[in-house]
Amino acid sequence: MSIAALIKFLSKPTISVIAKRYITGIEPDGDNYKVSFNGLKHPLYWPKSFSLNRLDQVVCETYDVNDWHYYQKKHTLIEDGDILLDIGTAEGLFSLTVADVCSHIYMVEPGGTFNQSLKKTFEAYTHKTTILNVAIGNEDGEIFFNEDSLDGKVTEGTVSNAQKININKIDTLLAGKKITYLKADIEGFEQEMLRGAAQTIKENKPKIAITTYHTENDPKEIIDIIKSYVPEYNHYVTGIYEATPKPVLIHFWI
Repeated sequence: MSIAALIKFLSKPTISVIAKRYITGIEPDGDNYKVSFNGLKHPLYWPKSFSLNRLDQVVCETYDVNDWHYYQKKHTLIEDGDILLDIGTAEGLFSLTVADVCSHIYMVEPGGTFNQSLKKTFEAYTHKTTILNVAIGNEDGEIFFNEDSLDGKVTEGTVSNAQKININKIDTLLAGKKITYLKADIEGFEQEMLRGAAQTIKENKPKIAITTYHTENDPKEIIDIIKSYVPEYNHYVTGIYEATPKPVLIHFWI
C-alpha cells in the first residue's frame, strides 16, 4: 500500500458523515428498520435486534470507493450479467446495490435473523436470487452458530443461544452451477471456505474479492490456495487492518 493511499484513507470524513450521503430515510417496519438509499429502487431491511450504529460501517464498505473494505476495485467490478456468489451476505446491502446488474445472485448467510430480513429486502428479486441459510466450510454436516451480534460466529454447542445449522462446501451447494464473481467475508473462515470451493473456482475462474484481516486468516495462504486452483490469477491487496495487522481485502482476476 502506498503512502498516498494511507494518507487519503486517514484524512477521510467519519463513517457517519459518509453514510449520510447515501441514506435517505430510516423508518420502523415490524421487526426491522426500512432503510432507503439514493439511487436504489428498493429499501434494505435491517433487523431491529442489531444496532443501527453498525449500519454506517456497512454503508461505507459498500458505497465509499476509498474504503479499504470496498469490493469493487479495479479488475473486480460487478459487470452486466455477472452471476454473484455473496458469501457472508449479512444484511445484503452489497447484493442489493448490484441486483439490477447481475443475472443471478446466490446469497449465503448462516444467521437466521438476517435471513428473515433478506427475504423482505429481495422480495422484488425472487426471480434472480437464491438465499441459502447455511454456514460454509470444507465439509458437509452440521455446526453450531451464535448470532448474538452482527459478526455471527461458528462456536461450541455449549455457548448460550448457539443454534445448530447446516454447513456445506461451496462445491456441494453450487455443483454444476455457474458463477462469475465470488465475494466473501466470513469472519476468519475464508480459508476453510476456499478449500471447499476448489472445483467451483477451477471451473468458473470468477473474479474474487475476499477479506483477509481476521485473526484466523493467513493472507499468504489464501493467495496460495487460490493460485493452486488457477495459477494464472492476478491479485493485489488493499488496506491494512490495525488490529492484526493484515491486508483488509485481496482481489483476484484473470
